[in-house]
Amino acid sequence: MASLKDVDPDLRDYLRQHKIPEVYEALLTGLVVTNPADPYEYIMKNIREFIVMRQETVHGLEALTWDSLIPEEYKPRTRQHTAVYLNSLFSFDEAYLMPWEWRPSPEQYQIAYQHYNKKLVDVTFGAWTSYYQYKLHKRAEMIRKMKLAAEHYDRRKQKVHFIYWLKWVRFTRSRLERAHDIIKGVCEVSLSRLVFEAWHNVMLDAKRTREYFERLERGELEGEDDLLSPRGEARDDVSLLPRKVAIKIFGFLDLADRGHCAQVCRSWKMMVSTPYLWSKVDLSAIKMKATNKLSCKLLHKCRPYLLHLNLRACVLLTKPAYLAVGQCRNLQDLNLSECSGINDDVMRDILEGCSILLYLNLSFTNISDATLRLLARSCRNLQYLSLAYCRKFSDKGLQYMASGRGCHKLIYLDLTGAAQITPVGYKNIASGCSKLEHLVVNNCPTLRDDCILMLTAKCRNIRSVSFLQSPNITDVAIRALAQHRKLQQIKIEGNSRITDNAFKCVGKMCSDIRHLYITDCPRITDSSLKSLAPCRNIRVLNMADCIRISDAGVRNLVEGPSGPKLREVNLTNCVRVTDVSVMKITQKCYNLVYGTFCFSEHITDAGAEMLGNMPILSSLDLTGCNITDTGLGALGNNLSLRDVTIAECLQITDLGVQKFAQQCRDLERFDMAHCTDVTDVAIKNLAFCCRRLTHLGIAGCYRLTDLSIRYLSGVCHNLISLDISGCTKIRDDSMRFLRKGCRGLKKLKILYCTGISKETYQRMCNKMPFVLWSDDPVPSTFGPGTEYLQLLAQAQMAATISTEQAQADTNSNETGAQKEKAQQPKPTIPDNV
Repeated sequence: MASLKDVDPDLRDYLRQHKIPEVYEALLTGLVVTNPADPYEYIMKNIREFIVMRQETVHGLEALTWDSLIPEEYKPRTRQHTAVYLNSLFSFDEAYLMPWEWRPSPEQYQIAYQHYNKKLVDVTFGAWTSYYQYKLHKRAEMIRKMKLAAEHYDRRKQKVHFIYWLKWVRFTRSRLERAHDIIKGVCEVSLSRLVFEAWHNVMLDAKRTREYFERLERGELEGEDDLLSPRGEARDDVSLLPRKVAIKIFGFLDLADRGHCAQVCRSWKMMVSTPYLWSKVDLSAIKMKATNKLSCKLLHKCRPYLLHLNLRACVLLTKPAYLAVGQCRNLQDLNLSECSGINDDVMRDILEGCSILLYLNLSFTNISDATLRLLARSCRNLQYLSLAYCRKFSDKGLQYMASGRGCHKLIYLDLTGAAQITPVGYKNIASGCSKLEHLVVNNCPTLRDDCILMLTAKCRNIRSVSFLQSPNITDVAIRALAQHRKLQQIKIEGNSRITDNAFKCVGKMCSDIRHLYITDCPRITDSSLKSLAPCRNIRVLNMADCIRISDAGVRNLVEGPSGPKLREVNLTNCVRVTDVSVMKITQKCYNLVYGTFCFSEHITDAGAEMLGNMPILSSLDLTGCNITDTGLGALGNNLSLRDVTIAECLQITDLGVQKFAQQCRDLERFDMAHCTDVTDVAIKNLAFCCRRLTHLGIAGCYRLTDLSIRYLSGVCHNLISLDISGCTKIRDDSMRFLRKGCRGLKKLKILYCTGISKETYQRMCNKMPFVLWSDDPVPSTFGPGTEYLQLLAQAQMAATISTEQAQADTNSNETGAQKEKAQQPKPTIPDNV
C-alpha cells in the first residue's frame, strides 16, 4: 500500500479523526526500538492503553507522538528528525488539507520564537553594555582618586611614626650597648675562671702522673695502694639527670650490671625497674651463671613486656626455663643459638606460646624436620630465621615450610653449614619463601649452581647473598642472582671458580650494589673493579687476598661515581697495591671511615702521610706495611683516628710512637704487636697521652717489662682488652697492679709469658671473664699468621673447657659454691620489675 490518495475521502477523514497514523507510527517505533520478546502481547497491551487514554483523558490521543512508546533512556538528547513520515503514506499532505486546516508546524513556531528572542536579546544587551561601560569607567576613576588619597595619607603617617621610631631606636641601642658591655665583662670573667680551673686540674693531674711515673722508674712503688687512681666528688650525678636520660644510660648496661645497680639505692632501683629496660633481656653475657631458677624468675616478671630474648650458649638451661620462655606471649625476637637443650619437644612448647615471633635463631641446635613443621604451622609472621649448622633437618623439613601456613613472609634465611640440603630443598624454599631477600649459605661445600638456579627461579627479590667458604659456586650462579637487578650485597670467600665475567654481569645489571666482600678469590683481576666502576652506591669494598688487584683497578673504581660514597676499603694482602692507590683513595674517597691495607709491602711513609690528611678516617690497619717512624708521626696529623693497627711494622721505634701519641690523644684502640724495637718509653708516652685507650695489643714486644704494665695500670683505667702475649720480661708482680688499676679489664691474653705463673693466672680468672694463658716457650711461628691463629683458637678452647669444668665442680661442691658466691655475686633482679 504505497499511497491512499485514491481512497474514499470519508475513510481518510475517519483515519485522521481517530489518530490511526499516530497510533501506527508509535507502535511501529516502539517495536523497532524496544524489540520485545512477544510482539503480539506488546501491541495488544499498548492498544488497550490507547483506548483508555482516548476515553479518560481530556485531549484524548492529541498528545500521542511517534516516540511515546520509546523509553527515556533510548531517546537522543537532540532530535534529528521531526517530520511525520506517515503523512505521505496516508495522503495527509498539505496539498489535500482544507485552507482552514492549514497551520504552522512546531518547528516553525520554534524558529520564529528563536528569531524574535535573539533580536530582543541583542537590543537589550547593547543597552546594558553601554550602561555597564559608563559605570565601569566611573568606578575606575573613583578607585584611582581613592588610591592617590590613601598613598598621601600613608606617607604622612609613616613620616610621623618614623620620627618617633628613630628616637626609640637610638635610645634602645644605647641601653643595649651598655648591657652588652656589662654581660661581656661577666662572661669573660666566668670563662676565664672555668678555663683556669680546668687548666689547674689538668696540670695537677699531669703533675701527679709525672710524679707517679718518676716514682715507678726509681722503684719507690711496690704496693698496690700506691696506684694512681681517678679522683672526684662522691656524689650521685645519675640521679640528678632527667629520668629519660638516666634510663637511656642504664640501657647500655648488661643484665648483671643492672642487677648490681638496683642494689645501690632506691632511686637507682626505681629507674632500673622501668619496663623499657626489661623489654630486652640478654642472658648470653652471664651464660655460665644463667640457671633455671634465675631464668624462670626473670622471665616470669618480664613476660608482659618482654620483646627481645637472647639465650645464646646458655648450656645450663633445661626444659623448665624453656617452658617459661613459651609463656612470653609478646616475644618477637628469640635467640636460642648454641643451646644444647634445644630439641623438637622443647621447640613445641616454645612455639605454642610465642606465635608472633619475627626473629628466630636456632643455629647450632639439635632440631629436625619436626621443628620446621611446627614453624610452618605456628609462626605466620616469621621474617628472620637462622638454621646455621643444624645438621638434622632435611629437604622434607623445607617442604613442610613451603606447604604450611607460616614462613611465607620470610625475608632472611641462614643455612650456613647445612651441607645436607640438595637442589630439591632449595626448590622447596623458593616455592614457599618467594619474598626472600637475604640468603646466607656459608661453609657449604655441597652448594652448587643448580641449587642457586632453583632458588632464583621464584625468589626474585634477593638483595643480599653470602657464600663464604662455598667453593663450588661459579659465574652461572652470580649471573642468575644478578638478572633480577635487585642485588645489593655480595659476600664470597675462598672461591677459585669465580672470574671477572661474573662481576661484569653484576656491574651491568645491578647498579644499586652497595656491599662487595670478595676475599681469597685468586681469579679476580682489575677487570672486575673496572666493570663495577659505573655503580653509584658502593659503600663497602673488601678485596682481601685477591692478589691480582693492582693500582689500575683501584683507580678505575674510586674515580667512578661510587668513589665519594665509599665508607670502608679493605685491600689486605693485595701485594700489587702501592702508594698510588692510596693517593687516589685520599683524593676521591673523602668519606672513607675504615681503611685496611695489611701486608701491602709497597705502601710506605708517603702513603701513611696521605692517609693522615683524610678528614673522617677513624679506623686504619697498616699491619705488615713498610712504615717507619716518619710515616707514623705523619699519621698522627689525623685527629679523628680512634682505631690504629701497626702490627709487624718492624721499623717502628719509641720515637714514632711518641710523635703519634702526642697528637692522637683520643685514641681508643691501638695494636703494635711484634714491633720488636718498642720499649717501655713508648708505653710511657702512650699511657700519658692516650688515656682513653680501651683495647691495646703489644704481643711479641719482648723488650717490654713490668714497668710498662705499671704505666698502663696507673693511667689507662678504661682498658677493656689487653694482649701481652710473648712479653717474656713481664712478671707476676705487674699483674697485681693490673688488677688494681684496670678494674674494667675483661679480656687478657698472656700466652707464652714465661714469667707469669699459673697461680697468678687463676687469680686473674677470678677478676675478669676472659683470660688466655700459657707458660710455654715462645714458638718460632709466633706471629699473626695462620699458625698463630690456630694456637690462639686451641688456647681459647682449653680456657673454655677449664671454665666448664670449674663450673661443674662448683655445682657439685656446696662449699665451693658458697665461696664463689662470696667472691662473685650473681646478678639480682629488682623485686618490682
